[in-house]
Amino acid sequence: MNPLNAPVAAGDIVFDDEFLRKLERLELLARKIFRGLLRGERTTSRRGRGLEVSDFRHYWPGDDFRHIDWNIYSRLDQLFLKLHASEEDVTLHLLVDTSASMGFGEPSKFDHARRLAAALAYIALNNLDRVGVSTFGEDLGACLPPIKARHHMARLLAFLRDLPCAGVTRYGTALRDFATRSHTPGLVILISDLLGAGPAQDGIDALRHGGHDVVVIQLLAESEIDPPLEGALQLVDAETGDELEVTVDQELRRLYQQRLEGQLRDVESFCRRRGVEYLRASTAIGFEDVVLKYLREGRHLR
Repeated sequence: MNPLNAPVAAGDIVFDDEFLRKLERLELLARKIFRGLLRGERTTSRRGRGLEVSDFRHYWPGDDFRHIDWNIYSRLDQLFLKLHASEEDVTLHLLVDTSASMGFGEPSKFDHARRLAAALAYIALNNLDRVGVSTFGEDLGACLPPIKARHHMARLLAFLRDLPCAGVTRYGTALRDFATRSHTPGLVILISDLLGAGPAQDGIDALRHGGHDVVVIQLLAESEIDPPLEGALQLVDAETGDELEVTVDQELRRLYQQRLEGQLRDVESFCRRRGVEYLRASTAIGFEDVVLKYLREGRHLR
Protein backbone atom coordinates (compact mmCIF):
# COMPACT_ATOMS: atom_id res chain seq x y z
CA MET A 1 0.00 0.00 0.00
CA ASN A 2 1.27 3.46 -0.92
CA PRO A 3 0.30 5.77 1.98
CA LEU A 4 0.74 8.96 -0.06
CA ASN A 5 -1.09 7.75 -3.15
CA ALA A 6 2.07 8.64 -5.04
CA PRO A 7 3.10 6.58 -8.07
CA VAL A 8 6.33 4.68 -7.51
CA ALA A 9 8.17 3.91 -10.72
CA ALA A 10 9.56 0.43 -11.27
CA GLY A 11 13.12 0.25 -10.02
CA ASP A 12 12.78 3.57 -8.19
CA ILE A 13 14.95 3.16 -5.10
CA VAL A 14 14.71 6.84 -4.16
CA PHE A 15 10.99 6.91 -3.33
CA ASP A 16 10.15 3.27 -2.75
CA ASP A 17 7.39 2.05 -0.43
CA GLU A 18 9.72 1.94 2.56
CA PHE A 19 10.62 5.60 1.99
CA LEU A 20 6.95 6.56 1.84
CA ARG A 21 6.19 4.71 5.07
CA LYS A 22 9.08 6.53 6.77
CA LEU A 23 7.72 9.79 5.44
CA GLU A 24 4.36 9.30 7.12
CA ARG A 25 5.99 8.28 10.40
CA LEU A 26 8.23 11.35 10.18
CA GLU A 27 5.25 13.63 9.67
CA LEU A 28 3.57 12.18 12.75
CA LEU A 29 6.69 12.94 14.80
CA ALA A 30 6.77 16.45 13.35
CA ARG A 31 3.19 16.99 14.49
CA LYS A 32 4.26 16.21 18.05
CA ILE A 33 7.05 18.77 17.75
CA PHE A 34 4.61 21.37 16.42
CA ARG A 35 1.74 20.46 18.77
CA GLY A 36 -0.32 23.49 19.69
CA LEU A 37 0.66 25.42 16.56
CA LEU A 38 -2.24 25.64 14.14
CA ARG A 39 -2.14 26.49 10.46
CA GLY A 40 -2.47 30.24 9.98
CA GLU A 41 -0.66 31.01 13.24
CA ARG A 42 2.76 30.55 11.68
CA THR A 43 5.21 33.45 11.85
CA THR A 44 8.45 34.18 10.05
CA SER A 45 11.47 36.20 11.12
CA ARG A 46 11.97 38.17 7.93
CA ARG A 47 13.25 41.67 8.65
CA GLY A 48 11.01 44.68 8.76
CA ARG A 49 7.69 42.81 8.80
CA GLY A 50 5.15 43.06 11.61
CA LEU A 51 5.43 44.84 14.94
CA GLU A 52 6.45 42.15 17.41
CA VAL A 53 10.17 41.57 17.91
CA SER A 54 10.75 37.80 17.78
CA ASP A 55 14.55 37.52 17.94
CA PHE A 56 17.90 39.29 17.55
CA ARG A 57 21.08 38.60 15.61
CA HIS A 58 24.37 40.38 14.93
CA TYR A 59 24.24 43.21 12.42
CA TRP A 60 26.12 42.61 9.16
CA PRO A 61 27.01 45.31 6.58
CA GLY A 62 24.20 45.44 4.04
CA ASP A 63 21.45 44.83 6.60
CA ASP A 64 18.81 47.52 7.07
CA PHE A 65 20.27 49.81 9.75
CA ARG A 66 16.73 50.97 10.67
CA HIS A 67 16.27 47.69 12.54
CA ILE A 68 19.35 48.03 14.75
CA ASP A 69 18.50 47.85 18.45
CA TRP A 70 20.24 50.94 19.82
CA ASN A 71 19.36 50.05 23.42
CA ILE A 72 21.47 46.89 23.14
CA TYR A 73 24.22 48.93 21.49
CA SER A 74 24.28 51.41 24.38
CA ARG A 75 24.68 48.55 26.87
CA LEU A 76 27.00 46.17 25.02
CA ASP A 77 28.67 48.40 22.43
CA GLN A 78 27.68 45.82 19.78
CA LEU A 79 25.28 46.08 16.88
CA PHE A 80 22.30 43.71 16.95
CA LEU A 81 19.44 43.54 14.48
CA LYS A 82 15.82 43.22 15.63
CA LEU A 83 13.94 40.43 13.83
CA HIS A 84 10.24 41.17 13.61
CA ALA A 85 7.57 38.49 13.57
CA SER A 86 5.31 38.43 10.54
CA GLU A 87 1.88 36.87 10.31
CA GLU A 88 1.96 36.48 6.55
CA ASP A 89 2.04 33.05 4.92
CA VAL A 90 5.42 31.43 4.39
CA THR A 91 6.71 29.96 1.15
CA LEU A 92 9.32 27.21 1.45
CA HIS A 93 11.80 27.16 -1.43
CA LEU A 94 13.87 23.96 -1.66
CA LEU A 95 17.08 24.44 -3.67
CA VAL A 96 18.62 21.10 -4.67
CA ASP A 97 22.14 20.74 -6.08
CA THR A 98 22.04 18.51 -9.20
CA SER A 99 25.71 18.78 -10.21
CA ALA A 100 27.81 15.72 -10.99
CA SER A 101 29.62 15.73 -7.64
CA MET A 102 26.28 14.97 -5.95
CA GLY A 103 26.28 11.54 -7.63
CA PHE A 104 29.20 10.44 -5.46
CA GLY A 105 28.91 8.00 -2.56
CA GLU A 106 26.85 4.95 -1.65
CA PRO A 107 24.09 5.90 -1.16
CA SER A 108 24.74 8.88 -3.39
CA LYS A 109 24.49 12.40 -2.05
CA PHE A 110 21.98 13.09 -4.83
CA ASP A 111 19.57 10.36 -3.69
CA HIS A 112 19.97 11.54 -0.10
CA ALA A 113 19.30 15.16 -1.12
CA ARG A 114 16.12 14.19 -2.96
CA ARG A 115 14.83 12.24 0.02
CA LEU A 116 15.58 15.17 2.31
CA ALA A 117 13.82 17.58 -0.03
CA ALA A 118 10.76 15.32 -0.28
CA ALA A 119 10.55 14.89 3.49
CA LEU A 120 10.84 18.63 4.18
CA ALA A 121 8.24 19.38 1.50
CA TYR A 122 5.79 16.83 2.89
CA ILE A 123 6.08 18.21 6.41
CA ALA A 124 5.83 21.80 5.18
CA LEU A 125 2.66 21.10 3.21
CA ASN A 126 1.08 20.11 6.51
CA ASN A 127 2.34 23.24 8.31
CA LEU A 128 2.77 26.00 5.73
CA ASP A 129 0.98 27.15 2.62
CA ARG A 130 3.35 26.82 -0.33
CA VAL A 131 6.37 24.70 -1.28
CA GLY A 132 8.47 25.13 -4.42
CA VAL A 133 11.52 23.19 -5.65
CA SER A 134 14.36 24.54 -7.79
CA THR A 135 17.51 22.82 -9.00
CA PHE A 136 20.89 24.25 -9.84
CA GLY A 137 24.32 23.38 -11.15
CA GLU A 138 26.22 25.68 -13.45
CA ASP A 139 22.98 27.68 -13.82
CA LEU A 140 19.52 27.62 -12.33
CA GLY A 141 17.89 24.43 -13.63
CA ALA A 142 14.44 22.86 -13.59
CA CYS A 143 11.90 24.45 -11.24
CA LEU A 144 8.61 23.28 -9.77
CA PRO A 145 6.49 26.37 -8.94
CA PRO A 146 5.15 26.57 -5.38
CA ILE A 147 2.30 24.15 -4.66
CA LYS A 148 -0.24 24.64 -1.91
CA ALA A 149 -1.90 21.35 -1.07
CA ARG A 150 -0.84 17.92 0.17
CA HIS A 151 -2.56 16.18 -2.74
CA HIS A 152 0.11 17.72 -5.02
CA MET A 153 2.80 15.66 -3.26
CA ALA A 154 2.78 12.99 -5.98
CA ARG A 155 3.65 15.67 -8.52
CA LEU A 156 6.53 16.87 -6.36
CA LEU A 157 7.88 13.32 -5.93
CA ALA A 158 7.73 12.73 -9.68
CA PHE A 159 9.62 15.99 -10.27
CA LEU A 160 12.40 15.01 -7.86
CA ARG A 161 12.54 11.42 -9.12
CA ASP A 162 13.15 12.45 -12.74
CA LEU A 163 15.93 14.97 -12.09
CA PRO A 164 19.29 14.43 -13.82
CA CYS A 165 22.60 14.66 -11.97
CA ALA A 166 25.36 16.14 -14.16
CA GLY A 167 27.56 19.14 -14.85
CA VAL A 168 29.52 21.59 -12.74
CA THR A 169 28.41 23.88 -9.92
CA ARG A 170 28.64 27.66 -9.99
CA TYR A 171 26.96 28.87 -6.83
CA GLY A 172 27.27 32.59 -7.43
CA THR A 173 25.67 32.44 -10.89
CA ALA A 174 22.89 29.97 -10.08
CA LEU A 175 21.81 31.33 -6.70
CA ARG A 176 21.90 34.97 -7.83
CA ASP A 177 19.65 33.94 -10.70
CA PHE A 178 17.21 32.32 -8.27
CA ALA A 179 17.21 35.38 -6.00
CA THR A 180 16.47 37.61 -9.01
CA ARG A 181 13.65 35.44 -10.37
CA SER A 182 11.87 34.58 -7.12
CA HIS A 183 9.04 37.01 -6.46
CA THR A 184 7.91 35.49 -3.15
CA PRO A 185 10.65 35.79 -0.52
CA GLY A 186 10.38 33.13 2.13
CA LEU A 187 12.41 30.33 3.64
CA VAL A 188 15.11 28.87 1.37
CA ILE A 189 16.63 25.50 2.31
CA LEU A 190 19.77 24.92 0.25
CA ILE A 191 20.71 21.21 -0.01
CA SER A 192 24.18 20.71 -1.47
CA ASP A 193 27.64 19.30 -0.89
CA LEU A 194 28.96 22.88 -1.37
CA LEU A 195 31.66 21.50 -3.67
CA GLY A 196 32.05 23.22 -7.00
CA ALA A 197 33.73 25.85 -9.16
CA GLY A 198 34.22 28.64 -6.66
CA PRO A 199 32.95 29.07 -3.11
CA ALA A 200 29.26 29.01 -2.21
CA GLN A 201 29.39 32.10 0.01
CA ASP A 202 28.54 34.63 -2.72
CA GLY A 203 25.47 32.62 -3.69
CA ILE A 204 24.28 32.37 -0.08
CA ASP A 205 24.66 36.13 0.30
CA ALA A 206 22.61 36.64 -2.88
CA LEU A 207 19.76 34.63 -1.33
CA ARG A 208 19.89 36.71 1.83
CA HIS A 209 19.87 39.99 -0.03
CA GLY A 210 16.89 38.69 -2.02
CA GLY A 211 14.90 38.86 1.22
CA HIS A 212 14.96 35.14 2.06
CA ASP A 213 15.63 33.42 5.34
CA VAL A 214 18.29 30.84 4.47
CA VAL A 215 19.10 27.39 5.82
CA VAL A 216 22.09 25.45 4.48
CA ILE A 217 22.21 21.66 4.68
CA GLN A 218 25.63 20.44 3.59
CA LEU A 219 25.69 16.78 2.56
CA LEU A 220 28.89 14.75 2.44
CA ALA A 221 29.48 11.10 1.65
CA GLU A 222 31.32 9.01 4.23
CA SER A 223 33.90 8.15 1.58
CA GLU A 224 34.63 11.89 1.19
CA ILE A 225 35.08 12.40 4.92
CA ASP A 226 37.38 9.38 5.26
CA PRO A 227 38.40 8.14 1.78
CA PRO A 228 39.20 4.39 1.67
CA LEU A 229 42.13 5.02 -0.71
CA GLU A 230 45.69 3.79 -0.65
CA GLY A 231 48.61 3.48 -3.04
CA ALA A 232 49.19 4.87 -6.54
CA LEU A 233 45.91 6.13 -8.01
CA GLN A 234 44.52 8.24 -10.82
CA LEU A 235 41.74 10.49 -9.49
CA VAL A 236 39.14 12.06 -11.81
CA ASP A 237 37.16 15.19 -10.94
CA ALA A 238 33.46 14.26 -11.21
CA GLU A 239 32.47 17.68 -12.57
CA THR A 240 35.37 18.82 -14.77
CA GLY A 241 36.91 15.50 -15.78
CA ASP A 242 40.38 16.71 -14.71
CA GLU A 243 42.73 13.86 -13.84
CA LEU A 244 45.37 13.73 -11.12
CA GLU A 245 47.89 10.99 -10.40
CA VAL A 246 48.65 10.65 -6.69
CA THR A 247 50.15 8.22 -4.25
CA VAL A 248 47.94 8.02 -1.18
CA ASP A 249 49.74 7.36 2.09
CA GLN A 250 49.04 8.19 5.71
CA GLU A 251 50.53 11.67 5.46
CA LEU A 252 48.47 12.59 2.38
CA ARG A 253 45.29 11.35 4.06
CA ARG A 254 46.10 13.50 7.09
CA LEU A 255 46.63 16.59 4.90
CA TYR A 256 43.41 15.91 3.00
CA GLN A 257 41.33 15.61 6.14
CA GLN A 258 42.97 18.73 7.58
CA ARG A 259 42.13 20.70 4.43
CA LEU A 260 38.55 19.36 4.37
CA GLU A 261 37.96 20.23 8.02
CA GLY A 262 39.25 23.74 7.36
CA GLN A 263 36.82 24.22 4.47
CA LEU A 264 33.90 22.94 6.54
CA ARG A 265 34.77 25.29 9.40
CA ASP A 266 34.98 28.23 6.98
CA VAL A 267 31.48 27.56 5.63
CA GLU A 268 29.99 27.06 9.08
CA SER A 269 31.64 30.21 10.41
CA PHE A 270 30.44 32.21 7.40
CA CYS A 271 26.86 31.05 7.94
CA ARG A 272 26.99 31.88 11.64
CA ARG A 273 28.21 35.42 10.91
CA ARG A 274 25.42 35.92 8.37
CA GLY A 275 22.66 34.62 10.61
CA VAL A 276 22.17 31.59 8.33
CA GLU A 277 21.23 28.26 9.90
CA TYR A 278 23.77 25.57 9.00
CA LEU A 279 23.48 21.80 9.32
CA ARG A 280 26.12 19.32 8.17
CA ALA A 281 25.09 15.72 7.49
CA SER A 282 26.65 12.51 6.25
CA THR A 283 24.85 10.20 3.85
CA ALA A 284 25.42 7.50 6.47
CA ILE A 285 22.75 9.21 8.60
CA GLY A 286 19.17 8.43 7.59
CA PHE A 287 17.26 11.30 5.98
CA GLU A 288 14.61 11.05 8.71
CA ASP A 289 17.22 11.61 11.44
CA VAL A 290 18.58 14.67 9.62
CA VAL A 291 15.09 16.15 9.28
CA LEU A 292 14.24 15.55 12.95
CA LYS A 293 17.52 17.13 14.05
CA TYR A 294 16.71 20.19 11.95
CA LEU A 295 13.13 20.45 13.20
CA ARG A 296 14.19 20.16 16.83
CA GLU A 297 17.11 22.60 16.64
CA GLY A 298 16.03 25.03 13.92
CA ARG A 299 13.67 27.97 14.19
CA HIS A 300 11.81 27.31 10.95
CA LEU A 301 8.83 25.23 9.76
CA ARG A 302 7.09 26.20 13.01
